[in-house]
Amino acid sequence: MKPTSAGRRPVSPDAETVTASGVGRELRRLRKAAGETQAETARIIGVTRANLTQWETGKYLPSTHNARQLDDHFRAANALFTLVETARSPQEHPPPPTVGDAGVVDTSRSLLQVFHTVGAKLAERLIRDEQGKPLGWRQNLQKKTSPTVLSTAYGISIMHLVGGPYIDLHPLVENLHRRRSEFGWRGQPEGRWPETTAAVLDALFHSGTTLSADDGLELLEHSLDPFSNTRPYLLATALQTAVRMRPDAELTHRLIDDLLAARLDFGGSRLWPEKKEAGLVAPEPSVAHTARAVVVLRDVLRNRDDRNDVREAADEATQWLIDQTHSDDGVAEDLEKPRPDGDGTTRIIIRHFTSAWVVQALATTPFLPLPRLNRALGTLWERYDAQQGLWAWGNGDLPIWQTLDAVTALRSASLAVAVPPLSPPGTPGTTP
Repeated sequence: MKPTSAGRRPVSPDAETVTASGVGRELRRLRKAAGETQAETARIIGVTRANLTQWETGKYLPSTHNARQLDDHFRAANALFTLVETARSPQEHPPPPTVGDAGVVDTSRSLLQVFHTVGAKLAERLIRDEQGKPLGWRQNLQKKTSPTVLSTAYGISIMHLVGGPYIDLHPLVENLHRRRSEFGWRGQPEGRWPETTAAVLDALFHSGTTLSADDGLELLEHSLDPFSNTRPYLLATALQTAVRMRPDAELTHRLIDDLLAARLDFGGSRLWPEKKEAGLVAPEPSVAHTARAVVVLRDVLRNRDDRNDVREAADEATQWLIDQTHSDDGVAEDLEKPRPDGDGTTRIIIRHFTSAWVVQALATTPFLPLPRLNRALGTLWERYDAQQGLWAWGNGDLPIWQTLDAVTALRSASLAVAVPPLSPPGTPGTTP
């Protein structure tokens, strides 16, 4: 949801001419007046120096969350935030589908139209060889890099979610099959990559693969290692795929237990941090990781209702998410994996689209918390780039996984708030 004008300073008469370049000049002036380097300001705000450089040069605007942080940091009395929002307002954004007070989706704002745009835009960005054969998608759709196994799996899953015959997925599915190894599917460098294997299996089973569920589970199990148990993100990702393939499998049971064991006690509430390992100093609960865990635990409960420990964990975490008052903006995780040869570690930055996971988590609750859901939806839509027809990170990158998370979340929300005549007869809340 866009902030209202209440509480803002009056905007100057030439507000319509405010641009990203003007915001950048003012941001640079404030930083220099504070005597800070770009690196110092970036560290305080919690972004990279590259982010700040792109804002100061007018290439991109800070997100609403970051604009507020910058305004507070430089004590700009809401003037910098107003400037950012004024520069943002002339951009044409399609009105986002919202949930009304009665739980009704505003159908005048077509989610179907947005999904159609996503499918068409992704089809345009598909990488092909000189003969026109499809190779896949890049991880960051803005950059001139080679397609990857993981990003191609994400692209296939998006196409299944948005529907429509935008491209022939069969050659891409065949290519994923050929890239399989004894440890499932991997990223770069060599090693075990449960998040990649889980994403590929999801894409393949969406596409009607000839791979059996047993074979898929075996590949997923081989992709796991002891390091995976220290990272809730890896456990939740693997479990979500496992429970979809076979809820009663031994691996599924083990991953459920491992994910529950990855919680920490925070003031009497057991929640998920970014990581759980010995020697942590002042760990904090993570909204992104807790929401992701809730989503997969609700998946477990949909397939089996005999795990009271799962229900209690999901309910406790959901209530904590509902009570959160800060922004659901994106966060980054430093995933430092041990190298398979034992020689040091490989550092990977994993980014999480927090609001999309909060939407999914809230959409699966037995009693839908509409005000909190609407707030998360508002943050999700702030990242939508209408010009690109896709979701963008705060620095202007177009990571394909972010669009997958957004589309998945919006689909979950639209299903959760379905009311007559969308709901079948006999559904609670329907009229006879």
